Amino acid sequence: MSEILVRDLSYEAHFRISFLLLPSNRGKDWKTLADKMGYSHEDIRYFECREDAVHHLISDYESKGKPISELLSFLEEMERDDLIQDLQKYIEAMPTPLELAEQKRVELEKHQTQGASERYDVFIAYAKPDQPFAAELCEKLERPPYCMKVCIDYRDLLPGGDRLETAATVIGNQCGNVLLILSEDFNRCEDADFQANVALRLSHETRKKNLIPILYKPCEIPTIIRHLTHLNYTSERERQHFWYKLSLALGCSNGT
Repeated sequence: MSEILVRDLSYEAHFRISFLLLPSNRGKDWKTLADKMGYSHEDIRYFECREDAVHHLISDYESKGKPISELLSFLEEMERDDLIQDLQKYIEAMPTPLELAEQKRVELEKHQTQGASERYDVFIAYAKPDQPFAAELCEKLERPPYCMKVCIDYRDLLPGGDRLETAATVIGNQCGNVLLILSEDFNRCEDADFQANVALRLSHETRKKNLIPILYKPCEIPTIIRHLTHLNYTSERERQHFWYKLSLALGCSNGT
């Protein structure tokens, strides 16, 4: 266990850490964890000023090559049995260190040999009730004048693996633009929320991920993406300019 590092945890496990530690809970939240990790009060205030405090804390901590066993010991001291139990299923599903090293070697070779043909221009994140609109976006973006390569889950994500991990891999390694189709259903969809968090995290880390929220149905825009300018599809007036604005946001020279 001690040889497996925090950075080897899945995207979903990282998301669960952020989700469960962020709410203020004196003695049991992320600030207590940061203190146990050895961060100073100045460091904690710095993380607190960041948009995703827990994510930045864990990212910095894992960059030091820390093992999962140390993280679990801190959580145990904090009496966060809920988070330990939540993480346990991800840890148990992880390969051994040797298997993990072999897996990373194979994945590296795969990415090196796949080439540009396996890359996508756009990934569409949506809730299942909004699939007709997602399919419409996909169909139109793949036709002239856009001619983009679009990744949409029901067609392009192969069965057999963890759907969230597969989506995270595509978002992280194989596309530059992510469309978020916002609605009340999106806000209630765990998969869509996870994909949005992955894309937002990568956009902060690499500055190469372009997130484009589309307000498809009236709803409260999630806090984590409220700072992003969104496209509005909820009124006839806004729809008149929708495709032109979307083409510009995607870097296309042509619009309709």
